[in-house]
Amino acid sequence: MTSATTSALTHKTSHKASREQQFHDMDRALAKKYVEALLWRAQTLRVQRHGVIFTPRMELYDDPESSRITATLELPGLKTGDVSVHLDDDHLVISGDRRSSIPTDDDGAAKYPIKEIKYGKFLRKLNVPSGTMMSTISASMSEGMLVISWPRTPPGGTTRAAQ
Repeated sequence: MTSATTSALTHKTSHKASREQQFHDMDRALAKKYVEALLWRAQTLRVQRHGVIFTPRMELYDDPESSRITATLELPGLKTGDVSVHLDDDHLVISGDRRSSIPTDDDGAAKYPIKEIKYGKFLRKLNVPSGTMMSTISASMSEGMLVISWPRTPPGGTTRAAQ
């Protein structure tokens, strides 16, 4: 074999190994996301069995230039006292209960034939960096919009992406 042929075979072999590693890495990343989705779904089903009816809609603002991550949750009709915000390990937990102001009959049936607004308990869990303390989290509620922010990296903590 000539040195050119040997060089070409070596390049082809290393390219193939590199490509296989890329596919392996992609497979692992997809498998990890799939397992996370399954675990999230299982957690959601457990929560639903315990009376949580809905998950509020949310926008997450994660500007790499900012030192804080901000989430805005849509909670129409609720006041500050109707919502609970607390830390559970590395999760920020937002929960509460939205009650209907519509009067019901004695049998508990509403007087309206269409009911599209979600009432009852709600829950939203967000990943926060390990070591985040409640004192570093800010929250405000205005016109049914809850805005919560937390530090991207708490003092002495490690960074973890929000979900």
